[in-house]
Amino acid sequence: MADRMSRRIFLTAAAAVPALSGPLDWLEWLFQQGTTPSSEPTPTPTMPAAAPGASTGAFGPDGSHWPANTPKPGEPFGTVVDVACDWAAIGKAIASVSDAQVAAGVHVRVAPGTLPGFGASSGSQPVLKNVGTGAASKNILVSPSQGWGSVTIADSSRLLNVKGVTFARINARFVLLTDCSRTSWAQSKVSYGFRMAASNGVVRQCNAYEVVMADAKIDINDPFGFAAGSGSLITESVWEGCYCAPVFRPAGATDHIDSLQMYGNGAYRGLTVRDSTIFGALNSAMQLGGPKSQDTEVGTPFFTLDHSILTSQIVATRVRYAAPDGAYQPRIGQAINGSGESGQLFARDSFVFGSMYTTQWGAVENSFTSYNKAPANNPSLVGAWQYDSQLASVGADWFDARTPVPTDDVLARIWA
Repeated sequence: MADRMSRRIFLTAAAAVPALSGPLDWLEWLFQQGTTPSSEPTPTPTMPAAAPGASTGAFGPDGSHWPANTPKPGEPFGTVVDVACDWAAIGKAIASVSDAQVAAGVHVRVAPGTLPGFGASSGSQPVLKNVGTGAASKNILVSPSQGWGSVTIADSSRLLNVKGVTFARINARFVLLTDCSRTSWAQSKVSYGFRMAASNGVVRQCNAYEVVMADAKIDINDPFGFAAGSGSLITESVWEGCYCAPVFRPAGATDHIDSLQMYGNGAYRGLTVRDSTIFGALNSAMQLGGPKSQDTEVGTPFFTLDHSILTSQIVATRVRYAAPDGAYQPRIGQAINGSGESGQLFARDSFVFGSMYTTQWGAVENSFTSYNKAPANNPSLVGAWQYDSQLASVGADWFDARTPVPTDDVLARIWA
């Protein structure tokens, strides 16, 4: 109880802290405020609105998830630009169109081939940089002229400060979007992962639609990431219709691995995972992290799990993915780690297979868990997690019926 009280006081103070020159100044200011909680009544959290239109009922990719601000391939476009399979040509095409043209629809169609990648670390040379404005009502669409499977990025790649663009149906090893507001990655397969990050200011509406890592592997890196560097904020992001197979730690290694991790020295929040399936890495399927002292949006939704499935790695090995040779055998039955922001976590129409880090949720609606301590350890200000003992024994058939394996044949059909 003492820990929870201290956390609540900390968050209240963090929301009101003035601009100060350094961490010691901030701590001095905090202690000057005393430790008496505010007598102001705490507003009842409100469940974030559901996505426009009814869900198709799929947990994972089914071809229906697509950014609303982007026309689909095959729809009318005011401007069509055909380019070679070359990053410079793609960047030149994005830069060549006006906001008026983008508002009328722009499709940059990429010829079949293989694009290079120069790495996906925070210091890697970006394959695209400083293109697009994000000022028009629509996004520019960049996709293969010959459909899914005809354009591949050979190595890991980083895009920096690309705005107002939707990249679709381009397969990749690993993609990092840095400072890419109003930009989406859609209906694409990645072999090692996908991340988005803020490194210089505020990033909003950087989204993922049906980004799929279909195959389990042995690795020491988190496959999916949502991150912010010092002095930055990333928020208002949706991961919709996504799928992540488990990553197994190599035997003898000590790395901490989560499937989708919120992290960084900066502020991250406003993440919605919708219509998605995430099988756990060694530590968890979802690492929530927590709010930071410089977060200017404390008290707004931190994380929303909307019509999605999260599993621990132990469950993943039982229902779909046997641990490969050379992998550490999972012993942790954790699905969600990290506190997030107390009272600003939300769940709707979801299933969680495995334990959850002890924290308070804001609202939970029609959501079920195999974790018997959830009603006590994960209380909700509105609604409640429903413990279902039968979830501990469901098998492959349960998952196959709700979230089919996204094989290449399936993806070719739904992304045609």
